[in-house]
Order: sequence, then C-alpha cells, then structure tokens
Amino acid sequence: MSHDLYAELAAAYALGALDGEDRGRFEAHLRDGCRVCETAVLEYGKSLASLAAELPPVAPPPSVKAALIGRIGGDARRARAPWRLGWAAALAAAALVVVYLGLTLIALDRELAQRVHEVAGLKGEVARQQEVLKILGSPQTQVVVLDGLKPSPAARGRMWWHREAGGFFVATGLPAIPSDKTYQLWAIAGGTPLSAGVFDVDPKGAASLRVKPPAGVEKVEVFAVTLEPAGGLAKPSGAMYLAGKAP
Repeated sequence: MSHDLYAELAAAYALGALDGEDRGRFEAHLRDGCRVCETAVLEYGKSLASLAAELPPVAPPPSVKAALIGRIGGDARRARAPWRLGWAAALAAAALVVVYLGLTLIALDRELAQRVHEVAGLKGEVARQQEVLKILGSPQTQVVVLDGLKPSPAARGRMWWHREAGGFFVATGLPAIPSDKTYQLWAIAGGTPLSAGVFDVDPKGAASLRVKPPAGVEKVEVFAVTLEPAGGLAKPSGAMYLAGKAP
C-alpha cells in the first residue's frame, strides 16, 4: 500500500470509522514508526474535538440518557450538568481520548518490541563472551602467533585455538582497506585452505573474530590472513598479510 493511501485512512481512523483489515493495516503502519501518519491522526482528532465544541448543545436520545442515569444510580437533577457540554462535543472528546490512547499503546508496543530485540542481542553477546572465556581458559587451547608479512610487516595476529570448540582470533596493525575489499582468515589443514571468516579493521588496524571449527578437520597446521574481494572467496586469491604455524 502506498503512503498516500495510508494518509487517506488517517482521517477515518481518527473518527473511529476504520475497522477490519484496513484498521489492522493502518495500526501496523503506525507501529512501524510513521511519524507523518501519527501527527495526522492527532491533528484530525484535535480538529474533531474543536469542531464539536463549537456546535450547539444537543441532548442525547432519552433512552440513552435514562440508561446511563440508571447505571450510575443518580437522579435527573444531578445528571443535568454533564450534558451542558453537548452530546456531539462529548462524543468528540471521547474519540480524541481513544485516539491518544491508541497511539500511546502503539508507541508502547513498538518500544517493547525494541527492548525485546535489545535483550535478545545482549543474551547473544553474553553467550559469545562465555564461549570465548571457555576457549581462553581451557588447557587444551593452543596459542598460534601470526607474524606480519610483506604487505604489512608491522602487523601481528594471535589465535587461541581449541580443536573442538574453535577459536578466537585478534589482529593489530593491519592497514585500512577500501570498501570493496575484506580481510579473510584461513585455516590450512592438509595443505587445503578453509575459510574461517572475513573481518574488517577499526581505524587503529585492530580486529577480532570468533572462529568455528572446520567440519571434519582433526588438525589445523597454519592460520593465515589474505586480502580478498568484499564478502570473501572460497579459495584465497589475494596477498597474504599474516601467517602462523600451529604447534
């Protein structure tokens, strides 16, 4: 649905005349964060209340008034004052309250979804940190030092490698690269390079990477870093920046 159609639905929503699929679609659009439509609904609601307040007082149907009085247990004399606002104005005010409550609930729903997303992200990060700590603290973990090669002799890398759990790789001193390139880490086993992931560096040339163990590989002999096209390749093609033999 184009945004122009959503804009047309805003007036009907403010009047409470939107239901069914159209109402569901419009409220989903508001939950997606459309400030233009939120503002339009509020302005329509204010205009409705303002217009209704200027109308001459109109009494509600006798049956409605009598039912309301009977429900609250009052008498007719105590009930006269509330009707001075006018039936139309009262309805408009109620409609405006409903609009504000509806937008508030939508905003709260959107904020709740954001918080749930943030909590899920934090849980994932905690799980990753726990994996790394387990690798670093295991007596079976090997430490592989990667030295800088000709393209970046000052660069250094270090891999904490556990045959079953995988590893944690860090690098420093790598040069910045263009956006169409990426660094790619390789685990070389039996003379075959296997991709261990791609990574970028921060402005200081540092990077870190959680590495999963290659399937079916008993021992990795060498870890190396090459420069490859963005996204990485199945086999290395670019210059080698770091390399180190596993113990």
